[in-house]
Amino acid sequence: RIDMTASPAPAVWFALGCLCLAAEGYRHGDHVTLLKRSQYQGMRTGFTEMEGKYAPHFRIESSVQLNPIFEAQKNTASQYQTHDAFKISFSFVNDRFLTPWLTVTDGRGHYLHNIYFTFIYSGHHIKRFEVDTDYHLEHSLKEPPEHINLIYHWEVESESDLESGFSTMMILTCVGGWVAIGLVLRDSFMKTVEENKSPRRDRRSRRRDATKASPYRPRRNNY
Repeated sequence: RIDMTASPAPAVWFALGCLCLAAEGYRHGDHVTLLKRSQYQGMRTGFTEMEGKYAPHFRIESSVQLNPIFEAQKNTASQYQTHDAFKISFSFVNDRFLTPWLTVTDGRGHYLHNIYFTFIYSGHHIKRFEVDTDYHLEHSLKEPPEHINLIYHWEVESESDLESGFSTMMILTCVGGWVAIGLVLRDSFMKTVEENKSPRRDRRSRRRDATKASPYRPRRNNY
């Protein structure tokens, strides 16, 4: 258990350090962390960091070759069988961006050819990413391919996206403001109506009380 009140300085400096790192972001060519896991013969490996030569670099278009079959054999200490399905998944920026399980082969002659990673960035920060795949033609390969291609593509976040997001935020803010003003005016109007009704009720009550308290009754003349 950490006593934050006894020594606040380390926690403060740690928080400031995290904020500085988050604000700094990436520079052109910086290494982007890449981790990989695999699923084979009912077993799943944990995420392990890949060598820098396989990883993307900020705002640099690149393509690298990866042999996932060799990785499966190395991790499971067994020979890959063509009738077994094999899948992989990737993680970027310390698990901030995760891919779903990507089928390298389904065990029925379909083999993965390319994996396309598209990173959308703004300034020095990665905002989001997209992943797509394509496969070799069915039964065009008699043996598993020696590698798959990891293709990294970078796109700057369009100004139209930023403008549309800002416009949407402004519209919602204006609508919320008008709704709030309407509620305030309605409450003020209802309060005024109630206040106007109260004196009338008081005057009527006083008249009834005065009539009941008087010992005299007006006489009615019968002709």
